[in-house]
Amino acid sequence: MQPQTIQRKDSMVPQGTSMSICSSLLFMIGQSWYELKRRPCGYCVSFFSVLIVVAASAVSQSIIDRAPLIFLKSAEGPAGQSDIVLTANPNYLSEEHEKSPQYLMSIYSNTARQQGYLIVDFLNFTRVKEVLGPERANQASPRIEQQVNFTYLQKTGDCENSVNKAQQLLSKRQEFGSEAHFNDLRDGQQLGQKCGGSQPHPTAKFVAIDSKKEKEIGLGWEYPFNELKETEVIMSRKLAETYRLKVGDYMLIYGEFYDFYGSYYIENYFEQQGRQFNLTNYNDTFLNLEFGELKKATQRFYLYQVKGLLDSTYGKFPDGDADKLIIVEHKHFFNNLAYWSWDKPFLKAMYTANPEDFVDEIRINIPDRFNIYMDSNYENIQGKITKYASNIRRDLGVYPCNMDLPVLQQLYDSRFGQLFLGIILNMIIVILFLLSVLLLYTLLLISVETKTYDLGVLRVLGFNKLGVVFIVLTQALSYVLPAIVAGIILSIPFLLYASSALKASIGVEIEATPTTNAVFMSLGLGLLIPLLSSYVPIKEALSKQLSFALDINRSKSTAVKIEVDLEGKSLPWGRIQFAVIASLFGICVYYFLPLALLSFNIGLLLSIFFFILCGMLLGLVIFAFNIQYLAERFTVYIFLFWASSAKKTMVLKNLAAHRIKNRRTALMYALSIAFVIFIFVGMSVQIENQATLTLQQHGCKLEITGSNGYLSPFEFENIISQLGSNITSFAWVTDSLDSYMQKLGFSTAYMTHLGQVYQLRPKIVGVSHTLFDMGYNQFLKVEDQINSKLNPVEQLYTSRGSQSAMIGTSYADQLNIKIDIDSTFLLIVYNNTFSQYHQMRASSIITSAPALKFSSLPSVQEQNVVVSLPTFRRLCGNLIDAVENYPMKRLLISVSSSGNIDTVYGYFKKYIDAKGISARIWDYRDYETSIKQSQNLIQIIFSFLTGVVMVLSFFSLVTSMSANMLEQVKEISVLRAIGNTKMSITIVYIMEAFTLVFSSSFIGLMVGFVIGQSMALQQTLFTQLPLIFVFPWQMLIIIIIIAMIAAIISVVTPSLQILSKEIAQIMRMI
Repeated sequence: MQPQTIQRKDSMVPQGTSMSICSSLLFMIGQSWYELKRRPCGYCVSFFSVLIVVAASAVSQSIIDRAPLIFLKSAEGPAGQSDIVLTANPNYLSEEHEKSPQYLMSIYSNTARQQGYLIVDFLNFTRVKEVLGPERANQASPRIEQQVNFTYLQKTGDCENSVNKAQQLLSKRQEFGSEAHFNDLRDGQQLGQKCGGSQPHPTAKFVAIDSKKEKEIGLGWEYPFNELKETEVIMSRKLAETYRLKVGDYMLIYGEFYDFYGSYYIENYFEQQGRQFNLTNYNDTFLNLEFGELKKATQRFYLYQVKGLLDSTYGKFPDGDADKLIIVEHKHFFNNLAYWSWDKPFLKAMYTANPEDFVDEIRINIPDRFNIYMDSNYENIQGKITKYASNIRRDLGVYPCNMDLPVLQQLYDSRFGQLFLGIILNMIIVILFLLSVLLLYTLLLISVETKTYDLGVLRVLGFNKLGVVFIVLTQALSYVLPAIVAGIILSIPFLLYASSALKASIGVEIEATPTTNAVFMSLGLGLLIPLLSSYVPIKEALSKQLSFALDINRSKSTAVKIEVDLEGKSLPWGRIQFAVIASLFGICVYYFLPLALLSFNIGLLLSIFFFILCGMLLGLVIFAFNIQYLAERFTVYIFLFWASSAKKTMVLKNLAAHRIKNRRTALMYALSIAFVIFIFVGMSVQIENQATLTLQQHGCKLEITGSNGYLSPFEFENIISQLGSNITSFAWVTDSLDSYMQKLGFSTAYMTHLGQVYQLRPKIVGVSHTLFDMGYNQFLKVEDQINSKLNPVEQLYTSRGSQSAMIGTSYADQLNIKIDIDSTFLLIVYNNTFSQYHQMRASSIITSAPALKFSSLPSVQEQNVVVSLPTFRRLCGNLIDAVENYPMKRLLISVSSSGNIDTVYGYFKKYIDAKGISARIWDYRDYETSIKQSQNLIQIIFSFLTGVVMVLSFFSLVTSMSANMLEQVKEISVLRAIGNTKMSITIVYIMEAFTLVFSSSFIGLMVGFVIGQSMALQQTLFTQLPLIFVFPWQMLIIIIIIAMIAAIISVVTPSLQILSKEIAQIMRMI
């Protein structure tokens, strides 16, 4: 019987270029569809991996584009949502200008300032609006700010009916100047005198705002209250709760709004009195007489009702004002002043005066301000804001006002943080891109390796190399093109989550749609991924010999690899690539690093540092793979101790046989975990450093600082004694000698050596002997000191210490000061006619200390020189005649427990408000709020990032384990034939997967930790703080748990696919 000749249909077999483009494309798509049906799980893994990268890129780029909002929010905290603030400056005027009312008030202010009389700083908002024009005037809003006292209406004794009386007085306004008005005025002042509580009253910041206008210009856009009525106020919740006030209660404000009365009085005096406008009428005697009577008439109580309580400043005011605000409506302000203080004829006109003619501040917001602040480049923002402000300043001309740009000033401090965040997120995108390329490369390579027989048959039938290339590219595009579209759509819910999370953590809400940059970046990355990832699989597909590809009797898994390199026949591409990369890296560092330093381009400098760190990370990961085998054995013997020795041996043999194929998965796990841990540790250390630096600067968690004056030791120590066991310790720090002596007629105080060639400008302060008893001596780093058991501050109170001072390491190095009785230096208090010289020794040389400023770096200016309180008195020339007269600037308090901080804080707060002391209480818990916000932000970013990289790496694990088991079907069939159960074989592969994942992840964790700690070590050079050790224990636990879950899931599907068959069927699988 003659064999039949096989007829080959050309329409079924591609013939290279002889086929039409359309039929070739259809064939390629058909092959991709066949591969999808053959390996749906692999296709889904590939699709979802690219989907996640595209979605992550869209989300990350959208966050980068909107990152300035985060920093804008942080800047608006201490500055408020005001772009431009105009305040009055009467000193701007001179005697050459017209003798205007403002100038007359300025003269009076200067002549009578020492008597505590009027100081006038007002702007005419009506005139300013005319100058600015309608467009800019619509962006401006007036404000009045005054310091007032207040109290609630008591309900005891003669005041039982005070609330009812107050309600009657506020329910209806009488005709101004009528008898009923006089009765209201009398009753209101009686309420204040009889029912106002004990004197003196607590203080608050009284602010009159235009609610409607401020909402229009976006000043406090989250402010929840509408326009107030004439007799209503909004006050801080913390202030109200401290003094037992709630919504609906009536309160009395005791204010000396003398500035407003005085300004209005001068403008209306001649009209009311019929006198001629003449400067000679304004001598000091006349002014003291007229204004003295006016001042008495304005010391009145003003009755208001609490309309609402402020939980925060809502951007209308700086965060520091959150606990001391009382807000009224600006347009009713003059009406209330005149109604409750009507005593002189001219005040009748004041009742109908335009309140915009007398304002303390004018707040201006730039149109479309959010789009301006959305620029990530601080210089661009600065240019637009300053241009707008400069035009205002130019048009106002010599108008007596000052201009501030509060938000821009705060953004200046955080401009590097914005660059840092941008670099971090860009690095995240780069890492995700590399992981996606690695994953798709793994998937395509495994697909090619598992289709070796199929591709061999096609090549035998005439399929050329170009056709193989197009098959691989078409398969890659079949993953990528649908994933790009789905990824961009999927980014929307992720952005919704990011928006809600950011709003909950730091109060910033971003749009939930990808930006244009994000869409284009996602498209670019999605299309670039298949091009890069297809190169090696194509090369691998074309390098297989037909005899090897068509051999179905041998396993494709080889534990031993033999390469024959004929000399001169191949190029060492690996070494060439490494040489090129190293050379380019060296050139970039050699050129761009000096360029960044010379041009002070911080963005370029940070980019260089980050790429150096990433190079270290990659290098350490590659180096760590040299001990991958040891890590795997360590994992097997530590975590698989319960398994039999046979199973352990099989796991190690499998790992050796699959080492080349598993290397890609291991690299993905190690790189991704290392990057996440590196950034996580670095950012955690950064936050901890900020918190530690704040504690070091203050030296305690509760500190009272004198604002415009000094604290009384006698009064405050009396309060401390009353608090008893709530306070464990306290310490005093004086004002700097330089600042104090300037008030006494001296010019400055400086430090020098005996030759007086070099001079330093330290902050010389006196401290109490308990300064280092506050519990933060971990910040104390002593370079050298007198041989004594006493701490450095206590040494200052010895006989030797009375002639000595604590100085910083940098100052000691610059002036060559040693701890030696013969090594001295000079402290000079200087003025033009008489200077005081004090020869001192160093009792200790300090690198860092709590509550004080020392450093070993010469760049740190104005370091402290610390002396005892008696020595400080001597340096002042014995001008301090009593302990009570020491210029105490800071009081550091150590509270016995965190639960007692509220008690201590409230006690001091009430005392300061009641006495009207100009002091500020710093509470570390307020700073902790911003720390928690930063931690929440980092948690959001890294939770998202960790999930993404672990999922991507898991996809690679699933593919690798499937390929490993499919390659070993011959071995599996043998194991089944000799009696191994399906469960035991599955467990072996699960243990292999767990060992691979955990060992790779542990290597990545250690590499990331080392790089992160290197960042922390670098920061200690600048901060001079102790090295902070942050080990991600939680991440280690998560890695172990995820490794177990990933190992089980990655093995279950292929094991079910293979082990569900009969042994003979498994043997015949290709």
